[in-house]
Order: sequence, then structure tokens, then C-alpha cells
Amino acid sequence: MAFSMDTVVGDVLANPEAVKIMDEIMPGTSSNPMMKMAKGFTLGKIAKTPAAKIPEAKIQEFIDACNAKGL
Repeated sequence: MAFSMDTVVGDVLANPEAVKIMDEIMPGTSSNPMMKMAKGFTLGKIAKTPAAKIPEAKIQEFIDACNAKGL
């Protein structure tokens, strides 16, 4: 499965390797209590949600890293 802005957060959290990459690029994100509420959101929606405080560039960096590893 290739990651994209259309990937659902729940799918990311279900992949231990993706979570590891997420925590390397965006430390503390996977353990943030708000992630449980965001499980149904796409990465693109998170990027456009100001309250998430995660720049779109960081999410794209995460996506690119996951795809580079073939996740």
C-alpha cells in the first residue's frame, strides 16, 4: 500500500513501521491522545487542520519516507 494524502490515520497507526517513521519525523505524534479521534481522518485532512499543528510539508516528508521504504 503506497501512502498518500488520502491515507487514513488509522491505517498509519496500524502499521508499526509507519508509526516508527512518524515518530522520527514528527516526534510524539503517534502518542498524542488526539490521534485516537483522528483515526478516520486522511493525512490530507490533518495537514489542513490548524489545530493539528502539523505542517503539510512534514506530512509529505512522512509519506515520502514510508513510500521509500515500500510500506
